[in-house]
Amino acid sequence: MPQPWPHPQPPQQQSPQPGPWPAPGGPYEPGGPYEPEGDGRPRRGAGRVFGGVLCGGLGLVLLLGGGAVVAKAVSNSHQEIRNTDYARNLWRNEPAEALFPAALGLQDPEKRQGDPDTERGWTRVAISPETSCAKALSGAVAKEAARRGCVAALRATYVDDTGGTAATIAIVVFRNPKVALDLGDLVHDKGDADRPDQAVHALAAPGITWSDAVRAGSGGDKVLDVYAPCAVVASAGPADGRKAGRLPQPWGKRSYQQRMDREPWNAVAEGLAESLAWRLTDLIPQGKA
Repeated sequence: MPQPWPHPQPPQQQSPQPGPWPAPGGPYEPGGPYEPEGDGRPRRGAGRVFGGVLCGGLGLVLLLGGGAVVAKAVSNSHQEIRNTDYARNLWRNEPAEALFPAALGLQDPEKRQGDPDTERGWTRVAISPETSCAKALSGAVAKEAARRGCVAALRATYVDDTGGTAATIAIVVFRNPKVALDLGDLVHDKGDADRPDQAVHALAAPGITWSDAVRAGSGGDKVLDVYAPCAVVASAGPADGRKAGRLPQPWGKRSYQQRMDREPWNAVAEGLAESLAWRLTDLIPQGKA
């Protein structure tokens, strides 16, 4: 029996043998495998890298600059600008009732800024319509104030809560704030004299016996504001007409004994002047004029 013809077999394909690897750094040879440089991604040019860094830095600068502008704007929104003209002309810008409050002295320890005044100790009984320095001040203080260029002197009289002591207090105004700083010191120096001439003329008021003849002590203080050219001086004494510092013998034999009799009124005048000076210092920053 004849044998079947064998089926033709497809030719066997041989895998190509890999060629030699190119030497490191050498050129690519055809027929060899391709090995991409680096990670296979195309390299960026130096100009593109520099441009990206420059743009990023510029963006950061603009961002920081914008933040600084915003911070400055917020800071300016909370800034308070002093009205220096108001401070220089305080005595013109405020009514007499604001400069000389109805009550003066000790403040309520729970008093808050902006609340109505809650002071006690002294009650205002008179305000002078005069602003003349010569009519308000006396003695060495009047001469020194005139020499320094006194512009105005405003006066008011107060009586303490006991009704036994009266005091006239004056706000003395100059053109230059510097000349007002040590006016109170002059009052203190003259207060130690055997016969002090006092600092403020007494402003009479109904219901009390208060005049120049019964003034017994004086004091003064400065207003702590660099733009306010004013000082405060005061003179105090008995409200019943008694004259201090004239003790009969043998109690008033020596001059220091007479001075000791006036010391309480010196302290009273000093405290009253200090109280009003501090009040004016607090009042000036609130000025809207």
